[in-house]
Amino acid sequence: MVVPSTTPAAAPSTHGGAGGDGIPTVDMSAPHGRAALSRQVTRACAEHGFFRATNHGVPSGPAARLDAATSAFFALAAHVKQRAGPPSPLGYGCRSIGFNGDAGELEYLLLHASPAAVAHRARSIDTDDPSRFRKENIVQLQKVD
Repeated sequence: MVVPSTTPAAAPSTHGGAGGDGIPTVDMSAPHGRAALSRQVTRACAEHGFFRATNHGVPSGPAARLDAATSAFFALAAHVKQRAGPPSPLGYGCRSIGFNGDAGELEYLLLHASPAAVAHRARSIDTDDPSRFRKENIVQLQKVD
């Protein structure tokens, strides 16, 4: 899950470069061809480990609802989130990171690519409103052209 930044967003780059925030942006519509897209993704992953995808075709409504659901999940108390774990391999997990003076915790929620599998675990992920992780919401995200 990605939590929105409090800093203003930079204008997205559509040429596979980095935005003002240093995060590489890749236009998934492949305006320069599939080979160029492949090179941009490979380069971004090799140099940064991640990238911002634009023009990917994922509808904003279902994606926003899933983002809201995951934000609500991560705002829960630790003992409540633990009910959705441990990841085996999917579910909630929390790890201590940064043993060189920059210590902290990394929380994650690994979901299956199968909407039915996510729906099956919905109650352990969201006891207040498991419908936020219902099959229909996940399926809508998979219907990308």
